[in-house]
Amino acid sequence: MDVLALLNQKVFLGQEFLTWLWYFSESEGGLELKELGFVELALGERLVLGPAMGAEGARITVSGREASLAEAREGLRRGKLVESLRLGLEIHGEEYWLTLGAAELNLNGLALPPAAPQEAGQEGPEGLILERVALIENVFKALEGLLAHFLVLRLDPAAQKELRGAMAAWAQEPNLN
Repeated sequence: MDVLALLNQKVFLGQEFLTWLWYFSESEGGLELKELGFVELALGERLVLGPAMGAEGARITVSGREASLAEAREGLRRGKLVESLRLGLEIHGEEYWLTLGAAELNLNGLALPPAAPQEAGQEGPEGLILERVALIENVFKALEGLLAHFLVLRLDPAAQKELRGAMAAWAQEPNLN
């Protein structure tokens, strides 16, 4: 089996993960991760839902600060899953924004916190580059920790059943945003 066919078969996992991130950002607000401490999650200004793998249907795109998530919640109730979302992470008090895609679990549009002002004795551009690399590494550690947490829940039959029930109840709640 070639890699593309394998990815196409597993796209549901990315959709479920991104849908869970939306749910988790609203229900828990964040997660304590070993290397990073508490990582806070926030849903950004763009959310795209589409049909679950193998199903037919239209996409729903919600964007902008004033956009209501009511239509997106209705899409969830009808079996749609998140295909793409803008996600905010707060790590060590610093804010990161990124867009995740479900099909390949790809990361786009990463906005890092501003660089710290250079201090006397710092190594010039090398220090700035190393700082930016460390910030990018924080994002990948956070995403890896979130995905690992999701997979533990997803692969445990009892936890999966409880999670599906909690997410179904959450999707039925009236939109508070």
